Amino acid sequence: MIHDRSILASLRPAERLAALGGVAAAGSMLFPWYGIELELISGFSQTGLEAFNFAHAALVATAGAAIVLVWRCAGGDPPPRPLGEGALLIAAGLWIGLLIAYLAVDRPDEIAGFSKVRLRYGIFVALGGAAALILGGLRLRTARAPLEEGV
Repeated sequence: MIHDRSILASLRPAERLAALGGVAAAGSMLFPWYGIELELISGFSQTGLEAFNFAHAALVATAGAAIVLVWRCAGGDPPPRPLGEGALLIAAGLWIGLLIAYLAVDRPDEIAGFSKVRLRYGIFVALGGAAALILGGLRLRTARAPLEEGV
């Protein structure tokens, strides 16, 4: 029998929030992260992929690992004790947030020969994804806490 439910629909709301946060953080690489503004021209920008370095790679790897964690836990394969899904998602969100802070400070020296490089909206999309991962992890931890007290 074929089921019409999508993968996202099969997740609990907190898991769905965390999964969408991971997708947003990884997908932000396609949006402009850095840019310049000129008086006569609307400006040039660099996406996360164009400015790609080790910190961007760590961000994508962490977001991907968080998505895989949510998918495996939803399939009935939780991480071994004492690790919990919520705590791991919180850690992933915090790590992505630290990487974003680093990338905001360590921006390119110049774009197209201009040295006044500003942050664009892609970095804020990634920050929103990190916040969603943390919030989803917190919700999973609070939903699980009453269950563990009864054990």
